[in-house]
Amino acid sequence: MKNAKLQKSLYIVGIGIGIILVVAFLTSQIVYPILLGRPGVVEVPDVTGISLTQAKRVLHEKRLHVVVSDSVWSEETKVEYVLEQQPEPGSDLKHDHAVYLVISRGSREVRVPDVIGSQYHRAYIQLRSSGLKAVIADSLYSDQYPANAVVRCSPAVGTKVNKQSSVRLFLSRGAEPVAPVAEEEVFPF
Repeated sequence: MKNAKLQKSLYIVGIGIGIILVVAFLTSQIVYPILLGRPGVVEVPDVTGISLTQAKRVLHEKRLHVVVSDSVWSEETKVEYVLEQQPEPGSDLKHDHAVYLVISRGSREVRVPDVIGSQYHRAYIQLRSSGLKAVIADSLYSDQYPANAVVRCSPAVGTKVNKQSSVRLFLSRGAEPVAPVAEEEVFPF
């Protein structure tokens, strides 16, 4: 008897849960779209070749979200410009869906900037802003450059190198000190 009552109770609870699920499904698929409107469909614009900032603006105007899925080195494209997009331009997409972008990290190579004659701290900042590392290789006497100025660098100025490469700097010690000349005493004979 108890077993039959328990079975009947579970049967009623199961039917109740089933009814709740069916009503929730119908509400979400039929009632809400009728009351709130169905999400619109928009044609995906072409954002390749423009800056990430402009691409975000264009896509947000169309009520689409931007996801940067990758960034790759590109010798031809500037930093943070869109190289690829998914879905393809011209395809239809519902509002509030995402467009995945691949952007450029810029060139992998940079030219060594002209740091000859600059003080070490300025040369260091200039190299770091170019994506390079500064390493003091040696110091040399120089009549041409003041102390702590860069006399030469390796690789040479204007050479293309990979970002994060080290540039060896040779700094000036200033003019070479002249040894004092001892005066010779002249003895009369």
